[in-house]
Amino acid sequence: MKLVYWPCLIAAVAFLIWTHTHTDEIPIVLGIVLIVSALLAVTFPREFAFTGLFCGGAVFIAETLVHFSILPAPYPPGAGIPWAALFGYLPALFGIGIGVGVRRMFQTNSTAL
Repeated sequence: MKLVYWPCLIAAVAFLIWTHTHTDEIPIVLGIVLIVSALLAVTFPREFAFTGLFCGGAVFIAETLVHFSILPAPYPPGAGIPWAALFGYLPALFGIGIGVGVRRMFQTNSTAL
């Protein structure tokens, strides 16, 4: 299962970076971070720490790459390092909580029988 997880995580982070650099609407990007991290947490609940670390950091990575003019964006880069982009970890953590909770809710408990 880990052989499938890492390509999925890399694709998710690349999608989040691409999404962030192609829109100037932060609430939409944060909503997509929440959805992507929830989907990864439902599919791979044991790797929730890596999911939160990388999905939450994707917004900060994208903002930093835009700041140094490595990636183009539809908005002008900020004056300094975008530390406020670290708030991207909040929807990632909420998404992980939702995903793991949904997975546990639908998981069968064989010891209760």
